[in-house]
Amino acid sequence: MALIFLSSGAYSQFEEKLKEEGVVAGSITRGGKEIQGYIKETGTAYTNGKFFPAPWQFQSDIKFIAKDIFEKPGKIKNKLFEKYGAKDIEGYRYDTLVFESVKYLGVSDVIPKTMFVQSALEGKISLYYHFNFPPPAVSGPEGFEPVFIECSKPNLVYQKDNDGIVKLVKFLNIEKELADCPYVTEKQRKGEYQVVGKVNGSSFINKLINNSVYREQVRLLAIEDYNNNCR
Repeated sequence: MALIFLSSGAYSQFEEKLKEEGVVAGSITRGGKEIQGYIKETGTAYTNGKFFPAPWQFQSDIKFIAKDIFEKPGKIKNKLFEKYGAKDIEGYRYDTLVFESVKYLGVSDVIPKTMFVQSALEGKISLYYHFNFPPPAVSGPEGFEPVFIECSKPNLVYQKDNDGIVKLVKFLNIEKELADCPYVTEKQRKGEYQVVGKVNGSSFINKLINNSVYREQVRLLAIEDYNNNCR
């Protein structure tokens, strides 16, 4: 009973330490090697007396401390945490979430930006969640609240080949970018990727609707086909 009591007490102290330091168990990948440790919690924004989810914060730098350092007795000094950006490590993970360092090309970007994005699907074409960053300042009586809500909605982005640039799924040019897979490009040419309309329907209107209103969904169907049937 004494041993159980001591173990329980030690566990409680460690849980308290996790809360006090504001960290979660996780790991980083650096130079191809996974390093276990703890990551400073983030992902929350505050305005007008309210807290909001801020998933865009996961795309920036993280603060990490190795497992053996954190689990030593005593208080943890801030200088023991290492700051890592997307150019410093290949990625990081905690819980069931995986973040990878990629080069993301946004709509208004001239050159790609290196950042972390959350993995959604691994494949020949991989999918990720990307979140827009809020602007530094806003106008209007509502302030940042509607901005934070909008920025917390994910955008699906894709990467073809592991070293490819990450872009928005809705801008995928199926016939050009997936030209190495005739199976997919032929189905796109015939208008067979449909969210609405008759299956195998070839009307111009059906194809137009599916490639405009349902543009992202159609491209997700093509990506699924590519991953399952090509190369």
